[in-house]
Parts: sequence; C-alpha cells; structure tokens
Amino acid sequence: MIRVCDLMHKGVIFCYRDDNAKDIAKMMETNQIRSVAVVDENGEIWGVVSIMDMLAHYGKDLSKIRAEEIMRSYKIDIDAQWPIEKAVELMRKKKIEQWIIVDPHGGPKRPVGILTTCDIVQYMSGIKAGHLEQYLKFHKE
Repeated sequence: MIRVCDLMHKGVIFCYRDDNAKDIAKMMETNQIRSVAVVDENGEIWGVVSIMDMLAHYGKDLSKIRAEEIMRSYKIDIDAQWPIEKAVELMRKKKIEQWIIVDPHGGPKRPVGILTTCDIVQYMSGIKAGHLEQYLKFHKE
C-alpha cells in the first residue's frame, strides 16, 4: 500500500502571514514551486498561497499585499499515514492541487511535507522520484 508519506516532499517552503506577495513570488521562482505554506510565529500552519492565488493579483503592487490577505485557509488535516487513494479522493472532491501535511503528533500544526498532483501523476507514470529530469531533456544529435 502506498501512503501519503511515500510520495510527499519532506519539508515545506513557508512564509509568515505578514510577508508580502512580491517576496512570495520570489520564493516560488527561486525554489521552482507552485505553493508556499503560510505559518505564524510559532511555525503553525495558517494557510497556503498557490500560483493561482498569486495570478489573481496580476498587475497589482505585490509589495503591498500580505500573505494573510491572499492565502487560502488551512482547514483539512491530511495524515501522512493515509493510503494515497484517500488523499487523491479528497483532492478530486475539493479540487485542490496540493496538500500541506502536518505533524500528526499533537501540539502546534507544523507543516512537515507537501503532496501535489504532480507527485501523484509522476507515481502513476512509473517515473521514479528524482528521475523526472531525465525524461524531460531533449536528446542532442
């Protein structure tokens, strides 16, 4: 049985609620990611900012927009030990492209990983984690 923890990326790129959208865009570009977790000063998850959330603010002064203003609230706990089918079912039902995985062992809800639709499709394709780049390179003649 494949579990969420088997496919998720360990560790999460995060920002704070008061960080501005311009800095978040730079984080996304620098790290080549599609979403950033939003945490409070204790590291507890509050929400997530995705590239679609950012796109909604195209043409605006991103330095004046705070993460807290554009984030989607974190509402659903995904257990890293769940079968992957359960996470996929929720993704389809809620139309969400990524899940922030939190530490399930009590205390503050700190993000420990992220599971994206790309991770799941990569698994479905049979491409091993870390080998996707090999499939994307063009052959030189």
